[in-house]
Amino acid sequence: MSELASGATDPAAPTTAAAAATAAATASAAASADERPARGVRAAVYNRFWHSMGGGERHNGMIAQVLAAEGASVDILGHSEVDLDQLGSHLGLDLAGCRYVRLPDRGEEAIAAVSAGYDLFVNGSYMSRIAPQSRRSAYLCFFPTPFDHDMAAWRKAAVRTAGPLLRGVRPAVSFGQGWYPPEGGRRRQWTWTNGSGILAVSPGERRTLRADIGRPGAPAGTSLRVLDAGGGVLAKLEIGADFAPFEVPLPPTTDGTELTLVSDAFSPGAADVRELGVAVSRPRVTDGDEGPIARLPLRFPWLLRDPADLAYLDGYDVVMANSQFTRGWIRRLWKRDADVLFPPIQVQRLHPAPVREKAVVTVGRFFMPGLGHAKRQLEMVQWFGELYRAGDLPGWTMHVVGGCEDSQRPYLEQVRAAGAGLPVQVHPNAPRAQVEHLLSTSSVFWSATGYGEDDRRRPWTAEHFGMTTVEAMAGGCVPVVIDRAGQREIVRHGVDGYRWTGPEQVASFTRRLAAEDDLRGRLAAAAVERAQTFSDDAFAHQWRDIADRRRLYQD
Repeated sequence: MSELASGATDPAAPTTAAAAATAAATASAAASADERPARGVRAAVYNRFWHSMGGGERHNGMIAQVLAAEGASVDILGHSEVDLDQLGSHLGLDLAGCRYVRLPDRGEEAIAAVSAGYDLFVNGSYMSRIAPQSRRSAYLCFFPTPFDHDMAAWRKAAVRTAGPLLRGVRPAVSFGQGWYPPEGGRRRQWTWTNGSGILAVSPGERRTLRADIGRPGAPAGTSLRVLDAGGGVLAKLEIGADFAPFEVPLPPTTDGTELTLVSDAFSPGAADVRELGVAVSRPRVTDGDEGPIARLPLRFPWLLRDPADLAYLDGYDVVMANSQFTRGWIRRLWKRDADVLFPPIQVQRLHPAPVREKAVVTVGRFFMPGLGHAKRQLEMVQWFGELYRAGDLPGWTMHVVGGCEDSQRPYLEQVRAAGAGLPVQVHPNAPRAQVEHLLSTSSVFWSATGYGEDDRRRPWTAEHFGMTTVEAMAGGCVPVVIDRAGQREIVRHGVDGYRWTGPEQVASFTRRLAAEDDLRGRLAAAAVERAQTFSDDAFAHQWRDIADRRRLYQD
């Protein structure tokens, strides 16, 4: 491929001028008292994880904000204690026109029944399978989660063969309040409690709860108590850093069991505001009357990856993807189309400095490759070192910024060691204000997420969108990013940044930007303008377009 990746086709996106005009029109419409198309609509926005207050929650919360601004009566639905003022302040949202409703956590069928009381139900909860009963409904997908996409062919065949047999004999386990979104890699996924997580188990006679429980990244182990609905202690377990199998016998019941897993909690770091208790992987319940086939998951837990069908999606008027990349995978894995609703980026928080530091900045969590979408800081520091030692970046500095859990300290030290003797500054767990300052004063932004990976087989290793890239552009950095996945939808090659396919192009593009002040200034100005395409105002316009085309406000 040539150094200029202009041969690659950008996904359809509005021009910068069109985006600016759209934002202005949207603001004008919102200011008009007559322009409230959702007046009289009872709307609900559901998310199980409001308490985690992350990017997904802002995406959902902005839908609620726009709905309220357009005249709808908006309920924000969840299962945990949430202070709406605090949520809005943390996420940069105006939720004064919304009401928070805490629902009992009785499973997805109960939530579906609640949705029947609304004209419009928006489900933005990760991995949710609610079949809506509202008049109109929308499903927000951050990435489709196939049960077997990363499995070897023989394992896929085994799961598909055993799945129907196992589904009929094992009681269900579902997560209630007190849990964070799932995380992990291809071989193991887990879900953290916040120190008090509820598990709901279906009724049965001779039942045993089994799970792998650990504390990856925690500074120490902890004691875990498993309580019944009345507060009685069913088990006391000692949990270490590594995942280990545990089992808890359960009393017989005809109406299900609600268990609470109680432990100490710790905070991973300044950039990660979560309080984490224990991590639970592969929870399942076995019954003493099960035959040998149903006991297979005890020996082969990967058989528990649920191949449930996707019929629940048929009840939604629209499925919305957070990027064209995600849309493509929805088409491939779910065999249906989706509308794109890009994440709303707080571009107004970034204030480009008129005088820029001669610096390359990269932002992302520190963790080893193989654990999800690794940011590849080690490789980027090595590339910077090669450029600096060759005399191509005289007087330049590199800033490496990101959150780091204790379990990833060895990788952080590798990054630091690679930068020894170089003008490389590593900022683990930097506060948000410092991150925004660096994005507003540095000259070039690098991103290498997905480098060395096959995103056709392992799409979760790539950026599904690239929110930090937009923030960097809003701050006046010229992006030099990998030519993959969501980055292709943000950066227009040669117009407001560069996209690369290998380290030699990273070097070439960065070398040119360092040498040509006029080019760097022109691309930086275009990057700031381009970032407005993904602003809160642009998001409101996108939502309005989807609502109009899908008739979400109509009876």
